[in-house]
Amino acid sequence: MTARLAAAGALVAAVLTACSSDSSPSGDPTAVGSSSHVVAPTPSSTSTPTASATADPVDDPVDDRDLDVDELVMPAAAAALPDAWQERFVIGYGPGKELLGTAPGGDSGTLDIGPDYGAPAPDGSWWFLDAAKARIAHYDSSGHFIDRVKVGKDLLIGGIYFQWQLPHVLADGTLVAARQDSRHSWLLRVRDGRIDEIPVDGSFAPTYSDGVLLYGFSGRGKTVVVDPVDGSLRRTAAFRTPGGTPFTVAVGQRLKLELPASGISRTLPIATVSGAAAHVGVQVRAGVDDTLHLFLTGIGEDDESVQLVGATLVSPSGEVAEVEALPSPFNETDPGSPAQLVMAPGSSTPMLVYVLPDGVHVYERTG
Repeated sequence: MTARLAAAGALVAAVLTACSSDSSPSGDPTAVGSSSHVVAPTPSSTSTPTASATADPVDDPVDDRDLDVDELVMPAAAAALPDAWQERFVIGYGPGKELLGTAPGGDSGTLDIGPDYGAPAPDGSWWFLDAAKARIAHYDSSGHFIDRVKVGKDLLIGGIYFQWQLPHVLADGTLVAARQDSRHSWLLRVRDGRIDEIPVDGSFAPTYSDGVLLYGFSGRGKTVVVDPVDGSLRRTAAFRTPGGTPFTVAVGQRLKLELPASGISRTLPIATVSGAAAHVGVQVRAGVDDTLHLFLTGIGEDDESVQLVGATLVSPSGEVAEVEALPSPFNETDPGSPAQLVMAPGSSTPMLVYVLPDGVHVYERTG
């Protein structure tokens, strides 16, 4: 697992270097999965660690957040999910094919590291990078096992190590995930049960997809776009929503937002509840309605022992919602790559993937 974790660190560093527009006075506070983060209580769940569906959905709650703020106030990690978020399913760990695997990690191998996240497909099903079992596991919309695609030794590094991270499912149903070597990135692709891998024309970490192309940041922090059909890479000035609308989002001590097609350019300070400066990293997903959803984690200058975690959104007209507090995803089972926020192609519903000690939990914002 050492090689896998080393590769994970390289990709995470690339993502967060590019996402932070301001430097921190005390190291990198946005290092997702860093051991320096304080782990808040995890979301409560009565589910057993096996694949299970949630109860019937409740009526959609009204979004009572302020939807046009001039400052992002980052809350401390919550003890439980807000009412607007509902647990969709849990997939537990174990030796059976229906369950996901864990692998030893940590300095002495005493930790049980879970899968490297998952991504929803256009048909509502889910694919998970099940590193411990050297497979891509496929589940239905309720978390029930469908099948798996084995990753052969010819694709594993040294015939042993599963190093892919940052999964995305494209609009045509193709799953893609990335790994990094000393020269460039590689894309693992799964479509119609077939699996292959292609090289990318350079190094990048795919932090976002519009359903067709992969967007991210090069090793030098430049914004790039990659075509998963042939691995070609080029510079780009902006990401694009599934509808083709360009946008840029950068965070650090401030949120910098640009919607070039609408002539919108905004800069919002980011602070803790006490008013101290906060330094955060971000994950972004865009809906087919052109709304941008942001998952933010970081720390504040008033108390660096407090983990800050929350979600917000940016409307198509550039209005920014206040941040709602969410539980911390960071724990000893978390694999460490920033891939918690997800959205199915063709959808506008944000979801979260938390790799927790009892299993992988998927949550959906129903409000």
